[in-house]
Amino acid sequence: MPRELLLPELAESVVEGEILKWLVQEGEMVKQNQPVAEVMTDKATVELPSPFSGILEKYLAKVGDVVAIETAIALFSDEAGGEQNKASDDDDGSSLSLFTPSEAADNGPVIQVRKNYKATTSPKSSGPYGRVLAVPAARKLARDLDIDINEVAGSGPNGRVRVDDVKAHKSLQAPSLELEERIAVRGLRRVIAQQMTKSHLEAVRTLHVDEADVSVLVELRNKLKPIAAEQDIKLSYLPFIMKAVVSALKKYPIINSALDSKTNEIILKKYYNLGMAVATSSGLVVPVIKNVEQKTVLELAQRVQDLAQKAKENKLSPNEFSGGSFTITNIGSLGGLFSFPIINVPEAAILGVHSIKKRAIVLDDDSIVARPMLYLSLSFDHRIIDGAEAAQFTSYLIKLLEMPERLMLEL
Repeated sequence: MPRELLLPELAESVVEGEILKWLVQEGEMVKQNQPVAEVMTDKATVELPSPFSGILEKYLAKVGDVVAIETAIALFSDEAGGEQNKASDDDDGSSLSLFTPSEAADNGPVIQVRKNYKATTSPKSSGPYGRVLAVPAARKLARDLDIDINEVAGSGPNGRVRVDDVKAHKSLQAPSLELEERIAVRGLRRVIAQQMTKSHLEAVRTLHVDEADVSVLVELRNKLKPIAAEQDIKLSYLPFIMKAVVSALKKYPIINSALDSKTNEIILKKYYNLGMAVATSSGLVVPVIKNVEQKTVLELAQRVQDLAQKAKENKLSPNEFSGGSFTITNIGSLGGLFSFPIINVPEAAILGVHSIKKRAIVLDDDSIVARPMLYLSLSFDHRIIDGAEAAQFTSYLIKLLEMPERLMLEL
């Protein structure tokens, strides 16, 4: 008796998932716990194991479908059910049918569902209303490609035109210049689009920009890089910035908050889980480093390195995406002067960190010197945070970055 494979709850608060790829084919034998599909949620991409053994008889969800949890996505049977029939060139179609109806309910054409059909080109045949026999998807594709369906040779039963026939016909035509290309919004790009729309609709974004003279920080990092390298750790500026951010969040806790619109309450978060935006070939992801205040600079550097690598290999677990309280997006390597980062809702703010570049600075004695300067852009939800609070937070953060020795006293 057929059994349904239901989409399970893949992570806490996840209510739906997108089918990215089927890992087994229809009719294939599957063992218990064998991965059968790749599913993407708003948390992570995971492989879905089969809870039982059997034959995957039929997909109930196709690639690109977004389905709710506890929804059936495939049908399984216990056994193969006997040998499969083989197609032959002189077969009339009966031996290839999954069922053979005795007559049509409306006296129209009798349609048989066939299995293991080997495509051969058949002469075109007309339906009861004089139209060429074709499946609906083939007609739609022909219209989209501006192809006359009457000119397409069908390879289906009784010369029925299938989607593959339309594609083959298109390939035989003279090549033409494609002026547009359509890319389905699926997988990570769909999740990003949803999160960006949510941020736009749920937050009143405002931007505060300032700059820091990081001469001392640059010198300190250069001294510590060889020590980190001895432990195979790549020491960037981000761990120092994270430590400074935590100290600033402790002093200005409203920045480390969220708004619960249902209860009309501001949630002050007394934990410091910092998200770090990572650009991958599939799009932007934000893994989270938990309890930053408890980690040393070298421990943070190692964690940054590990999470960035896992993100680029699409190996992050759902737990490594969740629980963030504040996000840092380090876009300095991509260039530009400064940016207006999108808030990672429901968080109240996000910090944009940009390139460290030498710029001419006028000192108190009116002398002009070249100093390594860093632009910081704080994007914040103005419903929660006032402009003065954003400026105070950023100014305090700059003090810590300009004199990183203060971190030894602050933390």
